[in-house]
Amino acid sequence: MSLVVFPFKEEDLAVVGSNLANAAGHSRIEEVWAVSAGDGDTMEAVERIASEVSGAPVRVFPQERMGRFRPGKGDGLNTALRLAAEVGFDRVHIYDADITNFGPDWIDGAEETADRGYYIVRHRFPRAATDAMITWMVTRPALAISFPGTILPRLGQPLGGEMLLTGEAVRRLAADPRVVERSDWGIDTMLTYATVAMGLPFWEHHIADGKRHALYGSLDEIRVMVVECLDAVRSLRGLPAPTTTLRSDPPAPIPEDLKRTVAYDLERTTALLTTGWTAAEAELAATLPMADLVMRNRERPFYEFLDAETWGVMLGDLLDRFVLGDPVWESLAFRLWLMRVLAYTTDQARLGYDAAIAYLESTIRYYEAGADHHGSR
Repeated sequence: MSLVVFPFKEEDLAVVGSNLANAAGHSRIEEVWAVSAGDGDTMEAVERIASEVSGAPVRVFPQERMGRFRPGKGDGLNTALRLAAEVGFDRVHIYDADITNFGPDWIDGAEETADRGYYIVRHRFPRAATDAMITWMVTRPALAISFPGTILPRLGQPLGGEMLLTGEAVRRLAADPRVVERSDWGIDTMLTYATVAMGLPFWEHHIADGKRHALYGSLDEIRVMVVECLDAVRSLRGLPAPTTTLRSDPPAPIPEDLKRTVAYDLERTTALLTTGWTAAEAELAATLPMADLVMRNRERPFYEFLDAETWGVMLGDLLDRFVLGDPVWESLAFRLWLMRVLAYTTDQARLGYDAAIAYLESTIRYYEAGADHHGSR
């Protein structure tokens, strides 16, 4: 008995409708749940769409307040995990509601892998060279620093919300206080650690076409996600290093159109570096490594200095000192991340897709090697 869960808030209703229909129409799916964090109008619209879907029944309901962080995606996923554990589903699929190329092949791949005895199946997929910048600049580097030599920094999508969990994994997650408390964007990071730490058979399934979704204008659109994901990966430090073995599908050719995709507006994003500085943020910035270079951004955008080596030092300082909920720290951390993203975008990303991705992968190995040499933080 398999369930598909879509957490949603304010989405393109046509995309949500297509995804609900694809899930409900699949022969392996018993029920589909759409868990809402949005307002009443959005949920009512999805309810109308769900009532017209053929196949498995589709339930639309609001998420509960479960965690201790900002109410967000985590509350939606934890609501679904708790209810799914109570019902006793054999398998639970989780997919973001905004995937524009979601289809039966996502479910097929996960189900067929679970049929081979894997308790956790995480989807991985190619992304544009300037997409997934939280993954590349925060989560995977931090995992490499904190858990070198494990599978955690080698997972393709540690922030990916697309996976299959067997009933055993669902029950464990629903009872894990670290997972349940993470009510915000940090939930994907926490689920990544928790699922790997279980030690259950684990597989990465490759979606060759990539995960297609609406891209960004200014990266200010994901400011909250940046700081919440930073805090989540910071909170993992000191936890036991998992020993799970990574097994995955072989690589596949990258779609040519994905190689040409630009994930965000460079000009609008660059303008964020100089705006909104306060005296308190400048005072905090003065305590950073390379503070004089960072603070040049009060006058004009300046980010070329923030290469992989320098970012490793800066990220280590953030992992030591960042405070979620402190508006000064949040503003400064976001600004530093922007500098690193822009430095990469205007240098390595201009060399072409293959060179850019190879460079990004090399940075993860670099951070792992540094952690192995100096000891993880």
